[in-house]
Amino acid sequence: MSGGPWVQLIPLAVVVAILAIRLIRPQRISVTRMWIAPIALCLLTAWAIYANQMLNPAPPLEIAVGLIAGGIIGIPFGVLRGRHTAVRPTDRRGVMYLGSSWVTLVIFVAAFGLRYAARALMPQRGSLSATIGDACLAFAIAFLVSSYVVIFRKYEATGSA
Repeated sequence: MSGGPWVQLIPLAVVVAILAIRLIRPQRISVTRMWIAPIALCLLTAWAIYANQMLNPAPPLEIAVGLIAGGIIGIPFGVLRGRHTAVRPTDRRGVMYLGSSWVTLVIFVAAFGLRYAARALMPQRGSLSATIGDACLAFAIAFLVSSYVVIFRKYEATGSA
């Protein structure tokens, strides 16, 4: 890739900036809308795996192992985020306030950093770096879904659902 590894940092920096803006302040979110991000991330992950397979094929078993490992690792972090996120209902049914979550930002920065480091430190971009990248994407999906499940249960417990 021309421009060196620093060019790859630009999209990561943009994503981190957007996450920082969204996660450091409390946000109002509808129960329906909160599931859009995990669905979009699943579609993006499928596209990323497909595109990576076209450029640098990896054995399907390695992809599956990476996805499963990332998912298993992401679930406890998501539960932790969900348990430590303040949830309160609004005056509208199906809408809630979520407290700020700097922990989420730190976790996402670490996952994106690991993905970037794996790709930068393995210039041949072999199947191992692809598997690590896939695992980081699965981590993000499992993290979001498990945190939203816990958050939704907290919202239901308020009696507003």
